[in-house]
Amino acid sequence: MTGKHFIEDSEMVVTQFHRPDFRQKQRITNSLDRPDVPSILEFELDDGVTLSAGTDREILIGRRARPEDPEVSLDLEHVNGRDHGVSRCHAMVAVISDKITIQDLNSLNHTLLNGQRLIPMKRYTLRDGDILTVG
Repeated sequence: MTGKHFIEDSEMVVTQFHRPDFRQKQRITNSLDRPDVPSILEFELDDGVTLSAGTDREILIGRRARPEDPEVSLDLEHVNGRDHGVSRCHAMVAVISDKITIQDLNSLNHTLLNGQRLIPMKRYTLRDGDILTVG
């Protein structure tokens, strides 16, 4: 089973970077422990490019512009992430219990879920077909 979640880019520009402490003391569940959670998520960009990431670990959405930047699971640097306002550590997708969640990591240009701005550092449940806007 593969869940599809969509990331759209906006026209905002990142002007500064804040790296939050995004590790929360919650149980991150391996997707293999939960058969109702897909093992791979597909993220389809505006231009039709599809990026995939496994749910066996947290998925950090952001961009890695320099070697000293944090490793990101879903790197949007190559699709002009900076020009579209994507922070280096923008959002985190994680499997918690039997739910796939998204959390804005206090990004400068915010994360939207189905058009609604996410409260930073709060987890929201993702569902198949949800539209994420980062930047």
